[in-house]
Formats: sequence, structure tokens, C-alpha cells
Amino acid sequence: MSRLTRESPYHADHAGSLARRASPPRDLLGWFMEGFRAELPDHQHTAGVWRDRKRRGDLDGYQPVGGSLLGSPRDATPFQMFIEDGPFTTETAELEGHKDPVAHYVYPMRAAMATLAGRGRATDDYPFLVRTLYRTALRDGDWDTACASLGIIEPVRRVYIQVALERLWARFSIEPPARSLRESTAA
Repeated sequence: MSRLTRESPYHADHAGSLARRASPPRDLLGWFMEGFRAELPDHQHTAGVWRDRKRRGDLDGYQPVGGSLLGSPRDATPFQMFIEDGPFTTETAELEGHKDPVAHYVYPMRAAMATLAGRGRATDDYPFLVRTLYRTALRDGDWDTACASLGIIEPVRRVYIQVALERLWARFSIEPPARSLRESTAA
């Protein structure tokens, strides 16, 4: 038995686990569609009439202003959160009576797409990749017609969607990146 095996008997299993986690799934489109569908709410409306309420993130001085005089149906809470919350919204899980110390994204696929899109114009490379992925998701995974609808020519469509999915995989994370604390340079 070698010295390395005696000192760390699970080293090979650990290295294999890290390699499997770092490699993308074989079906990137299936992974993307599964993640995109998981974040969509099931129902748009719920029973009752719409009433304004104070939500998380509202200013302290905000006062709710009534409801619908016409009897408009009330939005379901998951749908309302999906529409109103940003892609980088986080939450902490409560497991068996105690809170998990690590926050995670509520919508990790949306966060990855927003990270990939960056702050560029919609005609720049990365935001256009995200528009293509989003349109593919809306067309239930039909990447060929999604690319065609955006004017991507036929010979490069397969390569284009593969690159877009690989770049999305590289930016996908369940947890937000750790914040770095900088020392103050002011004297």
C-alpha cells in the first residue's frame, strides 16, 4: 500500500467527484430546459381579488393603496415573486428548525443568464447569446427555429447554441459569489 493511499484513503474518490462536478452534463440543452422550467411558477392567479400589500424590499414609508375595483384576480405569490424579484434574489434554507448559513439563488438559471448577459447592449455578443437561449427556452428547446428567428444562418446554428450553453454552464452557480472585503484606504 502506498504512502499516499494510507494518508488519504479517499483521495481518488474525492478527485473523481470534483472532476465529475466540473464537467458539463452530456445533454446541456436538457440541463438548461430542466433548470429553466423548474424556475417557472405553476399558476398565474389564485383565488380572491387583488389587494395591494407591503412586500419585501418596499420602503419604510410605503403605504398599500387598496385593491382592484373591477375584481381583478389576485396573482399567485410565486408568480408575483417571479415577475417582481430580480435574477440575483437570494434566500436561506431552513432545515430542521435552523437556518442554513449559506444563501442561495432563488432563480439560479436566471442568475446565470443575467451574469452571461452582462451590461452590454442587446446587439453585443453575450447579451445576444442569452437572447438566443431565452428564445430557445420559450420554444420548448427548439434551438434551430430559435436561432433562425434571430437571423443566425443555418451552418453555424448548432455550434452557436453549443457555445451559448457551454458559457451558461460556466457561469451557473447555486450560491452567489462570496463578497470580498476591502481595507479602507482612507486615513
